[in-house]
Amino acid sequence: MRRWLLAATAALALAGCVLVVTQSHSARQSSDFTFYYGAALLVREGHAADVYRQPALDAVIRRVAPDSAVDRRLPFNLPLAATLPLLPLTVLPLDLAFRVWQLICLALLVFTVLLLNRVYPLGRAGALFGVLGLVAAVPAWAVLTEGQLTPLPVLGSALLLAAVRRDLPWLALGGAALLAVKPHFLPVYLLALLSARMWGGMLAALVGAGVVLLSPLVAGGPAGIWAMVGNAIGTNQLVPVRLTEAWSGLLAMVVPGQELTLLSLLLYAGTLAALAVIAVGGPANPFAYAAIGGWVAMLGSPHVLPHDLLLLMAPSWLVFRLQSQGLMASPVVPLLVIDLALLLDVRGLGLVVAPLLMTAGAAWGLWEFRRRAGRQAQPAAVAA
Repeated sequence: MRRWLLAATAALALAGCVLVVTQSHSARQSSDFTFYYGAALLVREGHAADVYRQPALDAVIRRVAPDSAVDRRLPFNLPLAATLPLLPLTVLPLDLAFRVWQLICLALLVFTVLLLNRVYPLGRAGALFGVLGLVAAVPAWAVLTEGQLTPLPVLGSALLLAAVRRDLPWLALGGAALLAVKPHFLPVYLLALLSARMWGGMLAALVGAGVVLLSPLVAGGPAGIWAMVGNAIGTNQLVPVRLTEAWSGLLAMVVPGQELTLLSLLLYAGTLAALAVIAVGGPANPFAYAAIGGWVAMLGSPHVLPHDLLLLMAPSWLVFRLQSQGLMASPVVPLLVIDLALLLDVRGLGLVVAPLLMTAGAAWGLWEFRRRAGRQAQPAAVAA
């Protein structure tokens, strides 16, 4: 079984490498990176207020990628600070900047694996298999072929979990700042700090996230904040429902489009409220809370595309750490099955499969942890 699993993982990793390396010029021009490059170029040219204005962004995209088939209705919907890492790349032509950003993304993701292995050690083999699993992950392919900014919040999630482990507020500050690039994935990691009663880390994280989230003030004051929020809601309505890898994607099969956004936001609020109640109660194992809560929060998020699922890297690493402590069974098979399900979802079969399997995986993980933790507690109670 181990040989078959290793062979399947290696095959997926090879397929991902081939897909990224052979990506066509037109595909690169039509990637999400074109939007980010265009927004960063507007900032560098002194037009920060225009990044949330669709006509201005459309004009700069037409200038840098005139042959692009990208959907120009899609707006820039991230905090203005998200453009900062791309500012130096705007001095390069779009194609070259895209390739350089791909290398930076890959380096950030490998660094994230090494950081997790340093804080939650699984040994040298764990780091090697972590990198192999990363390259084999369909979300990683999506990140690299789209030139997404997802590696920034992925690293942020690892930094925040490192802060939970080491009780270092500066890690929480940096991690929250990076996670705030995609704000809807931030709250569950703040709740992880709350569950560990890290008050200094909580304060530092709020400061770091606040700086990034308020950065649109530079682009027109409070109107910049509202423009970012409005663009985010508008994007959720433009993205094809079949790509929403969360419970909202399942709801879309039965809920009309006009009601789906509101229902998705209510579901998101309810999910965070439930996780907050658990965090306030003080879970016995804050690392198990962060591992399983990370999966549940992802499922409850209103806007989850395939590349966003790369944010499950840090929670999944904690599951492997719990496995090494005898508190969880190996998650390798469930992760591979979900990865294959993502391939089906990306093909667009009309029904999202991955959220169903992710829900089953989260439920299995919770049941498995409680069962094994209970077994370990029994001998301790007898000895006492």
